[in-house]
Amino acid sequence: MSSQLLDLSDVTVEYSVGTGTRKAVDDASLSIPSRGYSLGIVGESGSGKTTLGLSILNLIELPGRISGGRIEFMGKDVLSMNKDQLRKYRWQEVAMVYQSAMNALNPVKNITDHIVEVLRAHTDTPKSDAQSVAVKLLSDVGIKSERAGAYSHELSGGMRQRAVIAMALALAPKLLIADEPTSALDVVVQRQIIALLKSKVEESGLSLIFITHEIALLGGLVDHVAVMFAGEVVETGPMQKVLFEPLHPYTQMLLGSLLSLDSTKSSLHAFSLRARDSTLLPQVGCKYANRCKYAFERCKVERPLLKQTEQGRLVACHKYNS
Repeated sequence: MSSQLLDLSDVTVEYSVGTGTRKAVDDASLSIPSRGYSLGIVGESGSGKTTLGLSILNLIELPGRISGGRIEFMGKDVLSMNKDQLRKYRWQEVAMVYQSAMNALNPVKNITDHIVEVLRAHTDTPKSDAQSVAVKLLSDVGIKSERAGAYSHELSGGMRQRAVIAMALALAPKLLIADEPTSALDVVVQRQIIALLKSKVEESGLSLIFITHEIALLGGLVDHVAVMFAGEVVETGPMQKVLFEPLHPYTQMLLGSLLSLDSTKSSLHAFSLRARDSTLLPQVGCKYANRCKYAFERCKVERPLLKQTEQGRLVACHKYNS
């Protein structure tokens, strides 16, 4: 039995496209070793971050499928769970705040009702008790009791996102996956939501996976980071190490873009479009080879594997794995 809280090994997710298939996640591996562990998953749009998050919950829908690899939570095989086991796992063990989830609140239910519905569906909590718990949960995320009866259209984007986070935390999961939870919010509200998530991790021993395309958001929120490119995890390590001493050339490009955003905006956009088109990626060897200034012959014929370069750091690059 695995000693890890969450362990993903060589996970591959494929989507049927026309007469063929396309890999959205390609032999990706990562782990959450214990409670209270915080991990940021970063990469450009189309890199497979959200798909990897959905894979953890075994929520890939047709025309997609998890075609390979292993996903274990506390030693249990997630991919072999039946419907009843998955129903419990998805809320009581692992919960997810989905991208743009704040726009998915039911407009005819107030925010308390949303949480009561979760509690009643998964526990034997009486309705009156569930309402009290819901109000307390909303208070914990910064929504005062006098606003607990509000409907989504009566709340700001930041307040709606807080309500969604309260829903995700309703059953005290061990792991929370937050997929771009601040992407539609202004900078001030972004910081408030990030501070909220950080406090929840610290207070309850909650483990966090924070998915984002903005690596700058991860500073001060997570202790570790995994970088994805074209469906692959290409680098993992402590946040501060990766931020100030990036190893993979793609990570270096991401961090370099922060230093010269205006001058690279158009080129980064073009790069992102190419990165999402698998037909433009090398079919053998390293997927980043055509863009890498360090590439040599081996990079064009042999795919680099994610290997440890120093304690706690892994990178998929032939430059380091000779």
